[in-house]
Amino acid sequence: MNIGEEPYQLDVTWDIGTMGQSKHHIAHDYFNLTDELMNQDHKADSSLPECKSKKANYYVQRGCSFQMRHRLMAYIDRLIEKNERIYEFRAEGRLNKVAIEKEVADHIVQKLHEQERSSVGIKTCSNRELGIYRIEIS
Repeated sequence: MNIGEEPYQLDVTWDIGTMGQSKHHIAHDYFNLTDELMNQDHKADSSLPECKSKKANYYVQRGCSFQMRHRLMAYIDRLIEKNERIYEFRAEGRLNKVAIEKEVADHIVQKLHEQERSSVGIKTCSNRELGIYRIEIS
């Protein structure tokens, strides 16, 4: 699909049937991707226009796509200050390591404990291939 003059990859069918009881959550994992990201676990049946831009990517547009740990943690801290329950972000490059989801979840629990809000439940959902993480506090 094109946004302005730039082509993007989009798969609106990706999460059909995967939501279970959580139909209130819409996964944006495959919205406005580059070819590089889409080709990690999708293969096109035919030739498509080359997609290189990240400008209209869902996570870039929302300001929650990060390459550096300190910026990600500052974003998480802002969400904690706002008493948000859902923490959704994309970790790019080296930041997308196996432990980042646990590191962020532990950080959230620690901050909430400091605020004497220690009896919380944590539910995580991730697409590690794309570096997309969702942490929900209950």
